[in-house]
Amino acid sequence: MAQWLEKLAHWYDRRQKLKRPWQELRYVALDIESTGLDPKKHQILSIAWMTIHPPVMHYGNAQYHVFAHGQELELGQSPTIHGLTQQDFLHSSEPRQTFGMLSRALNDAVLVCHHKGMDWRFLKHIEAEYGTLFKPLAVFDTLAFEKNKLERNPQQPIQGGQLTLSACRKRYNLPDYHAHHALTDTLACAELFLAQCYSNENSNRPATSLLKRAAN
Repeated sequence: MAQWLEKLAHWYDRRQKLKRPWQELRYVALDIESTGLDPKKHQILSIAWMTIHPPVMHYGNAQYHVFAHGQELELGQSPTIHGLTQQDFLHSSEPRQTFGMLSRALNDAVLVCHHKGMDWRFLKHIEAEYGTLFKPLAVFDTLAFEKNKLERNPQQPIQGGQLTLSACRKRYNLPDYHAHHALTDTLACAELFLAQCYSNENSNRPATSLLKRAAN
């Protein structure tokens, strides 16, 4: 009974917070770089996140972590693996401590990512493996937001490649960044999130209105 009441209280608290104007909430942009798309078979190589208090991105406090997993031994003669050099792997982070930091960062914040499906799968796998819980208020998927926006014009069907992070940024005249680096992609995702919100949302609208347009 006590556990049920605790869940109900958490649900109510979350609901009340999401009724506030979207600019009043805290957001955390996240990117994960991995050896593949299946968290049961592949490993996280690097992860980065950054706090956003609209319209401010706290770049100076962003977190970036690399996990070795023995990858430094697999480089051999190759200078990089997934954009990471052997030097990067020499300064790898401890996973449990890193994921604990991320869990605390996501508490009472909205998670922002580009392609929720992949990132959320890895986060759920981390929960199962390390017992670290991730309980953001909600998830804002910049890819889903852009997809919903493009689908409102049925005369122009979405073409292949139109929903990549780079392609979405171009529609808001944001600069090109080198892709597939966790910290750079986190910054790129955070900038896209703010561009999408300020281009489409009234500052007084509740966060729920914004999140409905960023759901799959």
